[in-house]
Amino acid sequence: MNGLFPLAAWGRCADALADAALLRWGHWLGGCRRPFGRQSFGLWLGGELAAVAVSASTVNAAYAGYRRQEVVELARLCSHPDHRDLTRVALRLWRVTAAEEWSARYWAVRAYNGDVSRFDGWRKVADVPGGTAGGNWSRAKKYDPKAVWVFPLEQHAGATPRRPA
Repeated sequence: MNGLFPLAAWGRCADALADAALLRWGHWLGGCRRPFGRQSFGLWLGGELAAVAVSASTVNAAYAGYRRQEVVELARLCSHPDHRDLTRVALRLWRVTAAEEWSARYWAVRAYNGDVSRFDGWRKVADVPGGTAGGNWSRAKKYDPKAVWVFPLEQHAGATPRRPA
């Protein structure tokens, strides 16, 4: 690698690139096909895609006391099999960048939704029964009960870095 490219980089990427990586790396849900909004991010290491995180609207109209138009969900998070240790790095980078990106395109975000994030300052707000997913955005599947986790952004005001003007 020459000195023209960074050793590591994080940023938005094409949804098709993220979906292809999710499928190739064996994410159990595969690609993301949410109907109301979506943004994909990639973490590159030495010029190669090493991890992806996908923001999407929630499936339900309300989530943990927030309306859909106040929340963005971490719908997919996956790392290349050779870089599983970068999953938490991608999670933390997503957490500090996704709200601003989402707000610029869709709506102002007050909280994140996700359950893989419980070790990173997120709080559990409820346990909900599993349901059956179908529709055009996911494979039909019966889900087990799940815990509901949020990262309320108003408690972390000023924590999101801003882009230079």
